[in-house]
Amino acid sequence: MECSVRWQRTVVALACLCGLLVLDAPVTRASHDISRLTFGVVEGNARPDDADKLGVGWERIIVPWWQYQPAGPQEFNTDVLPDSYVRRAQAAGRQIVGLIKGTPGWASSSGSLAALPRGLNLPYIDPGNPWGAFILKLVGHYAPLGLHDWIIWNEPDIRPGEGTVEFEGDVADYAQLLKISYLAAHTADPDVHIRIAGISWWHDLQAGRVPYLQRMLEVLAKDPDGPKNSWYFDGICTHIYFTTSSVWTILKSNRDILARFGLSGKAIWLTEFNASPRLDPKARLKARFQVSLDQQADFIIQASALALAAGVERLAVFKLYDNDFVPGQTEPWGLVRADGTLRPAFLAYQGVIQHFSGVQRVQRYDNGQATLVTLTFPDRTLYVIWSDTFQAGQVVAPASDITVYDAIGRPVQEPQAGVIELPGAEKIDVESVVVAGAVRILSLPGAPRRVEFRTGGGIVVPLN
Repeated sequence: MECSVRWQRTVVALACLCGLLVLDAPVTRASHDISRLTFGVVEGNARPDDADKLGVGWERIIVPWWQYQPAGPQEFNTDVLPDSYVRRAQAAGRQIVGLIKGTPGWASSSGSLAALPRGLNLPYIDPGNPWGAFILKLVGHYAPLGLHDWIIWNEPDIRPGEGTVEFEGDVADYAQLLKISYLAAHTADPDVHIRIAGISWWHDLQAGRVPYLQRMLEVLAKDPDGPKNSWYFDGICTHIYFTTSSVWTILKSNRDILARFGLSGKAIWLTEFNASPRLDPKARLKARFQVSLDQQADFIIQASALALAAGVERLAVFKLYDNDFVPGQTEPWGLVRADGTLRPAFLAYQGVIQHFSGVQRVQRYDNGQATLVTLTFPDRTLYVIWSDTFQAGQVVAPASDITVYDAIGRPVQEPQAGVIELPGAEKIDVESVVVAGAVRILSLPGAPRRVEFRTGGGIVVPLN
């Protein structure tokens, strides 16, 4: 794609302009390789050709227990996730991560898909524990095909009256579910990785509860066998939507909770993020906020940059395709519309995958009015900048003969005397800023340099 190569334009050597200093803030060194494998999408199997075109390195696929064993434990319907599709994804360079959820009616007393499976307090090898038996069979089947990563259930923090309840058990019940999953999975596959369910975060915050992750770790901390079993998980997942400023806050809060329990080495995955666009005239479904197509593309860039700066190991956009006929599909989340056309956010994420891969250091700078994320490569630095308020401003760039690009790689201006116009956040149907201002992207050779943000009043505020 022509616009995708523009971010990498080579420019002449940096000029030492007034007020531009070498960055004096500490630089966060990436704790893992940031490659194509870092970037994923939810439900790439809905349109695998588009997933190929997007270029993601992994995809999250729902693995519904109730469809594998609808009538009893003797069943095992692998047509739900065919072996052939696993091989097709691998041939395209995509790793599959399975999200296991949904209790079949026969395996609980209530018959609800969100029900706590019966026999969960029995050993995982006990015939009276159908969840343990299913995990043994499921993981054992797909391990030879190279599928080793599993997420256990989805959003167990949402309680009745707060939205769709996917897990009816309490936090202690989920901890037990996780424990059984970990022990059974490691018996079936020594190379397996088990991850805690994606947590919505906001439901606990709005209800005034202690964060779910902290409450769950408090339960696991009491298990005497937990330490020798790596606390029964290899990493955590989180979900973040719409609000740019929340990305850093939520990810940092999760990291702080893990550190409090001595678990700083556990990986954090951002397994769902997006801002669905109500203002897409082609959308059949309506989103909750008046987000535009351009804002959705901006959020994809902003969230990706902030997640990498926060040390997230992997991230995935929810989701690839607007399948209006899937039960529960309520908003136009897709990078691809129901009619198969691409939203600008598709191009934005495609650019992220192409141009953020291979970065060696990622650092976030914030002055309360604007955010700068620098992505340092061996020969260049990528600068991603946006306003965090409704107020527009200007960025004094570290060179004067550069081209500045927007979220999907379109040139937006040739700066005059090194000054880049930075739009304020677009006001929508709420009072506060939801998606921050439009991103501006430039690539320059060499190590990061300090840039400055001018407010409307003309005051120069360093971003360092």
